[in-house]
Amino acid sequence: MTPEDLEGLFVESYTTIFCSHNSDGTIHAAPIWYNYKNGVFYFVSIKKSKRGHNVKRNNNVSLSFLMQGTKAVDGDVPSKCALVYGLAETEFEPDMGYDEFLRWVWGKYSSAGSNTEQKFDHDVFETLKVVPTKIVHFYP
Repeated sequence: MTPEDLEGLFVESYTTIFCSHNSDGTIHAAPIWYNYKNGVFYFVSIKKSKRGHNVKRNNNVSLSFLMQGTKAVDGDVPSKCALVYGLAETEFEPDMGYDEFLRWVWGKYSSAGSNTEQKFDHDVFETLKVVPTKIVHFYP
């Protein structure tokens, strides 16, 4: 995939599978909404989630992306797949402020992003970002 293909995959995908390490060595893999800017993936995570606890213990994570292709009479559109290895950071303070950050991350999803009254509740949510260290991409 070209850099433009990867950028398109990260911008256009709605969810990623966020993989973190459980204390027993197994992998915790769960879908999560995200937004992407300047090569960094941003999330609003539930504070009590397994993901958050795992990242605080071991910040090595993976993100899995798949945009399913299609077969069509006028030409096939191939699937796009990528695996992002990276380092996660929790509870950072967003430059834009917490409420705006929440709306920005969820704004990609019209039903959640349209809720302009939603506030970032620090007892419920935490900020999370992943800076890639390696990206592997392929077509299935």
